[in-house]
Amino acid sequence: MKLLIHSVVLVWIALIASPLSAQYTPDVMEFDGATTLGFPADESLDLSGGATIEFWVQPDWETAPSFDPVVLSYAGPEGASYLVALLRDRNGIGIMSGDTFMVAPFDFTDGKMHFVAIIDYGDRMEVMVDNTLVAVLEMTIKSLPADGLFIGSADGNNDPFLGAVAAIRLWGVPLSQDNVLNYAMRDLLDEEQAEHPDLRFLIGHSAFASEDFLLADTTP
Repeated sequence: MKLLIHSVVLVWIALIASPLSAQYTPDVMEFDGATTLGFPADESLDLSGGATIEFWVQPDWETAPSFDPVVLSYAGPEGASYLVALLRDRNGIGIMSGDTFMVAPFDFTDGKMHFVAIIDYGDRMEVMVDNTLVAVLEMTIKSLPADGLFIGSADGNNDPFLGAVAAIRLWGVPLSQDNVLNYAMRDLLDEEQAEHPDLRFLIGHSAFASEDFLLADTTP
């Protein structure tokens, strides 16, 4: 596993960054399909009742695998409370909670990094890609027992991801689309910028430079 070179990351950031966010470089990790990250379960990671999941993603496969590569999953003996995958044909996002699996269509075959936001209102989900609404799904995150939070696989072993994942953020409330748009290209913890209006609801975020995931109460 290796970290993507920041100078390369800045190429795709420059394509969509506003002047106010031009200096933002999210933490990025490249997953090779063999190594994944796993973190202990925590009651704060139960996102049922309303939540937001944000991340950047870039698939790196041409031939479709026999499974849908998983970006992140909070799962246990009864299945996944929430699981987000890219479809094997790179034509959408698969979202699972318990026995429910639904798809938000999007074309990921261009080889670029894309920003994904999943906003769960407790009775439906809105899925945005690159700040455009691509689907409204009649599903919600269920509360299920979990063994841990897994990044780059379904459970630490199965359905591994191939490609780059960046700047995962988990929130305990459904963010407004405006706040998702305005802060997608900003460092949440940059003291020189205005604080995110929903920062008190941040559950945790990736810190891929140290291959870590930080819960809000341990965030520096």
